[in-house]
Amino acid sequence: MRSHSTLKFVIFLITILVLSMTLSALLPVHAQEEFRQREFVEEGKPRLVDPHLKVEQVTEGLDTPTTMAFLGPNDILVLEKDKGTVQRIVNGKISGQPLLDVNVANSVERCMCGIAISKHNSTTFVFLYYTEINGKDGEDRQGKEPIANRLYRYELVDNKLVNPTILLDLPATPGPRHNGGFIIIGPDNNLYVPIGDIDGSFRGPDSQTVTQNYQNGMDPDGRSGILRITQDGQPAGTGILGDSIPLRLYYAYGIRNSFGLGFDPLTGNLWDTENGPGNSDEINLVLPGFNSGWQEVMGLANDENGFDQSDLVNFDGKGVYRDPELVWLNTAGPTAVLFLTSDKLGPQYVNDMFVADVHNGRIYHFDLTIDRTHLVLPLPLAGKVIKNPRATGLDQIMFGEEFGGITDLKIGPDGYLYVVSVGLGKIFRILPA
Repeated sequence: MRSHSTLKFVIFLITILVLSMTLSALLPVHAQEEFRQREFVEEGKPRLVDPHLKVEQVTEGLDTPTTMAFLGPNDILVLEKDKGTVQRIVNGKISGQPLLDVNVANSVERCMCGIAISKHNSTTFVFLYYTEINGKDGEDRQGKEPIANRLYRYELVDNKLVNPTILLDLPATPGPRHNGGFIIIGPDNNLYVPIGDIDGSFRGPDSQTVTQNYQNGMDPDGRSGILRITQDGQPAGTGILGDSIPLRLYYAYGIRNSFGLGFDPLTGNLWDTENGPGNSDEINLVLPGFNSGWQEVMGLANDENGFDQSDLVNFDGKGVYRDPELVWLNTAGPTAVLFLTSDKLGPQYVNDMFVADVHNGRIYHFDLTIDRTHLVLPLPLAGKVIKNPRATGLDQIMFGEEFGGITDLKIGPDGYLYVVSVGLGKIFRILPA
């Protein structure tokens, strides 16, 4: 069995190599980089560094799952990227029919992307972010343009999602990359949603906005930021960067693309992951008005040739650039950010940060400094840069690997850590051995 599996894996790698070489002759540089970023390991048995913990499978048979949310103990809603479906999993079994099936654009990073759940008295609201299309799933692959990237609020009634209300109507072109779409409910009960530049940088002036740090760019249109709204779709408080809509919705900007947000339970600070152009993936502390620097800089500012902070758009000083807290020079495709508020895996992990990636199928574990504004990194990574996938010191922040490309991490009602594997089509649970 092992030799057969090894042979299959070798054939898979050769196929990817040949396809990459073929595409490299056809695609522009940035598209080649994005293709490499979307690879993930599809085979392997998940393993953890901590011998006191174990991995068990919750469910399998999912079709490219992206994100998940808990309705209750052993009751999960999970999204399937290309099919536009919301599946319900009860006690590890997928229900016969999805709760919802909508038409989505699904080329590359267009998808059924993000989910969050909020309960108010007897009403359960389900928030969904997806790339909507007027047609069948995936018709954008044949040239049909999507309608928009939209954030909807549904109500869960009799095992169906009903009464859809559009809360955000965001750009989906030129695309098909950098749609973002993760959803998180903050400690203020507001919704936070990241959206990238929709492949707009370097595609011409029509999609180059000031929130991408183009000094003479178009007015903000919702792209390239982390947006904050109430659960009714209204602006949350006064605008950080300005009062006009949609600028008033921006909590942060200069975002190339992000698949993960997490709030520190001790400080209330927001953290994100951000994907670079084949290099310089980031973990960031996101304070209000944070400017991540795209398209002027990715990674550490001192490592960006010719970078000058005066080239950034700062909205009359209301926006502030800050260097990332960790950078991968070779893309890892970081996705989920999670602060483990449970003690079920041991007191040593409580309130620590966990970050997943889609390229390697790894989970990383970080302690934070006393003031909770930096990561505690091993000495070989003190410069905040991971130079390659085998960099010295990487083993000291590794928590688990071989999960087949991770798109989400969640804490269950049972206090254990749940992992969504897009490559394996499975959900795993991490618990004491």
